[in-house]
Amino acid sequence: MNYEIFQLINNLAGTYTWLDTSMIYIVKYLSIVFALLLILLSGLGLYFKDKRLIKTCIHTITFLGITMIVHSIIGFIVQEPRPFVTHTVNLLIPHVADPSFPSTHAMAMTAISLPILAVYKRLGSILLSGTILTGFAKVFVGHHYPLDVIMGILITYLLFKVYQNYLSSKIDTLLNHPKYNFPITHKYKTKPIFYKKSKPTIE
Repeated sequence: MNYEIFQLINNLAGTYTWLDTSMIYIVKYLSIVFALLLILLSGLGLYFKDKRLIKTCIHTITFLGITMIVHSIIGFIVQEPRPFVTHTVNLLIPHVADPSFPSTHAMAMTAISLPILAVYKRLGSILLSGTILTGFAKVFVGHHYPLDVIMGILITYLLFKVYQNYLSSKIDTLLNHPKYNFPITHKYKTKPIFYKKSKPTIE
């Protein structure tokens, strides 16, 4: 079933030039946009001394690091070959034949989206939509099976729940130390923003 769905999506490649071009640009550049956005948000938080935004960025960077470690471990254990290694596919972008499962793009972009979604709903929803679109594009260009993407997103979501329950409150405690007590210019009160028992204000 995984390969059959892959074929349905990948066989669309070559049908329309505009679609191929769009998928290639999404795969190449949307993850870079995510990274640049995170850098921009971090810079804005520091510039405006917005403690809520600074905390969000620190949590996002921390969770991204944890996610990438887990991704490397899973990839090392599973060692699933890429679709183009074992099948004849429409490969629109050349790619190294490293492990396919789980999708690096799916996990990294979900890891950026979820912490932001927990605080900034609209921005996080846009990022999550971009993550799903990139996952589709990775299948379209022949880099991943659908299950690589779906499981990448699911694993990252489960990791985030663990992060919320067991790690985020400890990081918040550290960040609430007087040493990091920046003047607050944001309209929201500063409080634990990722811990499951807290309920951050929706914009």
